[in-house]
Amino acid sequence: MDKKRILVVDDEKDWVSLISTRLQHEGYHVDVAFDPIEGMAQAIKLVPDLILLDIMMPGGGGISMLKSVRNSSKTFNIPIIVVTAKSDQETQEEAEKLGVSAYFYKPLDTAKLMEKIKEVLQDK
Repeated sequence: MDKKRILVVDDEKDWVSLISTRLQHEGYHVDVAFDPIEGMAQAIKLVPDLILLDIMMPGGGGISMLKSVRNSSKTFNIPIIVVTAKSDQETQEEAEKLGVSAYFYKPLDTAKLMEKIKEVLQDK
């Protein structure tokens, strides 16, 4: 079985390092981007099996990347899990309307995130 490819898009380098290590330990291939522009370029180039996306980032933020992913014929069906410190209801509802698979608030229980990732990738 091929390794599933996960793209992590987040500007918090410490968190990216932590989650990347955990994902690699779980057997996933991990790519990273530190802003939504780089993230969208990676998504189009790599077409990952899943995107872990932060909302609060410079360069337009995660919602703009989420819209771009959904509007691209190459990436529109990639599952996205939001992992963010942005906890307002309006942002979460907008993300859910754009079809995210889950919405996690930082700090988070990484075990629950790993469970959700496995669940989402079972269908791919």
